[in-house]
Amino acid sequence: MKRIIFALFIILTLTGCKKERTDRVVVTFWHAMGGPLGRALDQLIDEFNSMQDSIYVNSISMGNYNALSQKIMASILARKTPTIAQVYESWTTSLARSGAIQPIEDFVKKDSAFKNQLEDFFPVFIRDNTYDSVLYTLPFNKSVTAYFYNVDMFKKKGIDRFPETYTELIEVSRKLTSGDTLATAFSVTVGMFEQLLYAFGGRLLDENRNPVFDSEAGIKALKYLQDMLYKYHVAHLTTGYQHQDEFLAGRVAYVMGTSVSYAFIMRQKPTFTLGMAPMPHEVRKVCFIMGTNIAIFRRAREKEKRAAWTFIKWFTSPEIQARWALATGYVPVRRSAVNLPEVQKRFKEVPGLEDVWAQLDYAITEPVLPGWYIGRKLLSQLSLEPALRGGMDVEEVLRRGKLEVARALKQD
Repeated sequence: MKRIIFALFIILTLTGCKKERTDRVVVTFWHAMGGPLGRALDQLIDEFNSMQDSIYVNSISMGNYNALSQKIMASILARKTPTIAQVYESWTTSLARSGAIQPIEDFVKKDSAFKNQLEDFFPVFIRDNTYDSVLYTLPFNKSVTAYFYNVDMFKKKGIDRFPETYTELIEVSRKLTSGDTLATAFSVTVGMFEQLLYAFGGRLLDENRNPVFDSEAGIKALKYLQDMLYKYHVAHLTTGYQHQDEFLAGRVAYVMGTSVSYAFIMRQKPTFTLGMAPMPHEVRKVCFIMGTNIAIFRRAREKEKRAAWTFIKWFTSPEIQARWALATGYVPVRRSAVNLPEVQKRFKEVPGLEDVWAQLDYAITEPVLPGWYIGRKLLSQLSLEPALRGGMDVEEVLRRGKLEVARALKQD
């Protein structure tokens, strides 16, 4: 009899929990956040859910962005999309064209209080989320490029700050290289080439969306990286995050990363004083924005979309953005978040962080064309890899890459 009573108790308890859950509007949120970043996200989502009587955000990680992209496309074909999801800009263009996502602007127009807050968002994020003059998405997890350096190693060589220009960076790198220690290490990435390309006055595409990265600035940018490897011998190539491991081990003096890299590096408890600096400049100051935005899917039920909008507003509020940024290394998407006491306190604790975040005032983003998703892979495979790993002629490989990227973009 006791077993029967206990079983009934368990059934009633579980039924009660289920009823409480189904009483709420469930917002299905697909993302690719994992590890410490995923835990930080889930902690905030749990907090939001605990504050709500009628909304429950169901956080579902797909593990990585490739899996997330495939899952989203499959859900559209099956007509079973999530309520909201992380999306890259190139995905958004395709999703918007197909009508799969509903413009955030539709919700903003009905929410005068939030509409007045849009001016608080950094302009780069509004531009980044606007397609054909329509605000389709809002920024979610955003980071800026930065350099991390071993302050102790710099001081030992009589260098008291990180270089402000790329010309100066080469000079400093030659001073830092000695014996078994190199100035830096890096993997072959489009991001590093882009940064140099724009700093030297170039661009990826022209006004007509034709690739122009084989310009004089593009040649100079790729030659700069090639010279670091083969002419000055101040760097060597790695794969994945090996360059960060070598930095932590003291085998290289500095590495390029993003603002999120700070949290990763500090978790490894470096044995040296860590420095953080904005990207050097040459012809112009430039910094690329990394990360995804958040979209609401049109096929979701109206009450789910309204609930999703409530969550998005909460997540992008200055207070939550400050906490998200301090926990993860992502940048806050609103100016007022930067002025909060806890953020100002962190600036004093982490020299260089304020200057790195200040790059948001002149930051830019990659092209938003769907074809650029394939185009950037072609640029890496046909131009960057042959030049940096194979030592091939810079002008030749850039011309070859340009032709194939142009073909990919024409398929949009």
